[in-house]
Amino acid sequence: MVEMEVHRVQVSSRAYHRVVLHAKEGEANLHIVIGPIEARAISMAHRGQKPSRPLSYDMAHALLDEAGARIEQVAIIDLQDGIYYAEIRLLDEDGRKRVVDSRPSDAIALALRSDAPIFADESVLEDEEEDWDEELELATDLSGPSVDEELELATDLSGPSVDEEPPAGAVTLDELLAESEHPVTEREELEKRLQQAVAEEAYEEAARLRDRLSQMAKD
Repeated sequence: MVEMEVHRVQVSSRAYHRVVLHAKEGEANLHIVIGPIEARAISMAHRGQKPSRPLSYDMAHALLDEAGARIEQVAIIDLQDGIYYAEIRLLDEDGRKRVVDSRPSDAIALALRSDAPIFADESVLEDEEEDWDEELELATDLSGPSVDEELELATDLSGPSVDEEPPAGAVTLDELLAESEHPVTEREELEKRLQQAVAEEAYEEAARLRDRLSQMAKD
């Protein structure tokens, strides 16, 4: 096992992101495609930011504390069919060791909140950091809006009453129905499949779909 540390979180405009891990000693790297929620959670913990209200990972960390358990370490142990596998290794209140199966993104997010070391099996490591396309860049702020900002951004979903005239520029029901009759384009279908692959952490499939979308953009 090689001890790793979070180097950065990268975000793409195509709704898939990745966390980049570097070996604490040596040149090994590991790149894992993750979803936007996980990217935000990892980025905030990596930069020491505290949300105004606890995220799911903050709550999970607090529950472990209340139960008298702590995370001893997390480990990314395997890569099968483009999917990474991880374990969260715990010590319960009686000092007994427990192992919990986990997605790597969840394990990393919890490890950062627990100051627990992150390890990776040598079989999943990469020698060099690979380049993604130009749309990938360092995430400058994945923390998202505060609770108050989210409330300000909330829109009025009540809509006009039956007797009210729709506002100028509003989309009519006929227009919505007409749009729904348009067939889904190949690009839209590929983007939908890409989002599903990322959600399921099927990384090889996500990479293949990403390459097809990139080629379509060039044609």
